Amino acid sequence: MSSKSLLPAGMGLTGFLYPAALCAFMVRHGLTKKSLSHSGAMAATVVGLGTFTNSPYVFGTVLMTFFLSSSKLTKFKSQIKKTLEEDHQEGGGRTAIQVFSNGATGTVLALLFQYIFWTTESRPATLFVNDWRASAVLFAYIGHYACCNGDTWASELGILNKSWPTLITTFKKVPPGTNGGVSPLGLAASVGGGLLIGIAAAVSVVIQSAVEARISWSSDKGLSGLNVFTSSLDAKLLTALVVAGAGAGLFGSLLDSILGATVQKSNYSTKKKIITYKAPEKDDEVKAISGLDILDNHQVNFFSSLIIAAATGYLSLKALW
Repeated sequence: MSSKSLLPAGMGLTGFLYPAALCAFMVRHGLTKKSLSHSGAMAATVVGLGTFTNSPYVFGTVLMTFFLSSSKLTKFKSQIKKTLEEDHQEGGGRTAIQVFSNGATGTVLALLFQYIFWTTESRPATLFVNDWRASAVLFAYIGHYACCNGDTWASELGILNKSWPTLITTFKKVPPGTNGGVSPLGLAASVGGGLLIGIAAAVSVVIQSAVEARISWSSDKGLSGLNVFTSSLDAKLLTALVVAGAGAGLFGSLLDSILGATVQKSNYSTKKKIITYKAPEKDDEVKAISGLDILDNHQVNFFSSLIIAAATGYLSLKALW
């Protein structure tokens, strides 16, 4: 009597070492660079193992791209950001709540892909062209992390805009760091952050296609496998990945701003001249700027990325299938 393996088809215990090593690298890097707290490192372990165990490279590539780029930008001009945000921490120091708010949806999608193709021995890059389920999950996954990366880039770079941002609901100037505030620099950064995710996904699919084609050179036969590689590439899919990344980055940031301006409270300390989470006081030292106290920043990030993921997956089905 044989029992069902707890690992996807085609992956043995030895094959599990590779995703475990990637996860260890991500967690160690986060702790060393102070971009993860101890609770955040534990959460990142869950997210990493749920993602890196996917045999298509694209899932792990996108997660690592998001983690490294967002961590790097969090430290960019940190001393200036400290003077503008009350809760700014050098390096980021993301807690478990922050990790899950940005990674839960992506992890569920990565696990969903594994569940659908659990017993499938071969999961080639062409699967995303030949199976609508694989394509829909992939684009939803790209939409999720492009939204998260675009919003992170917009927040980390937009706050450095020379002029005050504009509140997206009233078009009035508000202090830097205000939830729902948008700026030209922030919007451009959101496109850049999402575009990076889309490019990383496309490059990953190309690399996997090249590996699967087994391109080689021999003195008697010359270059072989190149025709298999070129025929396996789908320009429409690759273009769609890049466009989806940029679009999800922009619209995810805009959705996050709309939610931030309406259902997230923003207060301003006239004494410290920074955005604060303290309640307004009678002496008007802390003034309410915008929004209702319904959701916090983590919940806004979670819902905006979830909505963008669903929308990206749905639109990909309409466009490609």
